Amino acid sequence: MAITRQMLFPLAFYKKSKFSGSKGKMNYRIEKITEEEGDMFLLTVWEGPECYDVSKAEKVTSKYPFSDAGMEEILDYLNAM
Repeated sequence: MAITRQMLFPLAFYKKSKFSGSKGKMNYRIEKITEEEGDMFLLTVWEGPECYDVSKAEKVTSKYPFSDAGMEEILDYLNAM
C-alpha cells in the first residue's frame, strides 16, 4: 500500500511532534530539526520490528527542507522503499 500525503499530517504537526510509521519491514520517523540554514525535516529509516528507541538496526538518515516540497520528497522516498 502506498503512503499518501494525508497519512503524514500537515506541517504544523511537526512543529511540536515526531511521526513514526512503517511500510512492510521498514520503519521510519519524521521530525523537525533546526540547522544553521533553518528548519529541516530529518527522516530516519531502519529495518525490523523494533521501535526507534530500542532498535539496534542500522538507522539511515536524510534531511529535507521543512516545507510542503520537502514533505513530497520524503513521500517519494518512502514509497520507493
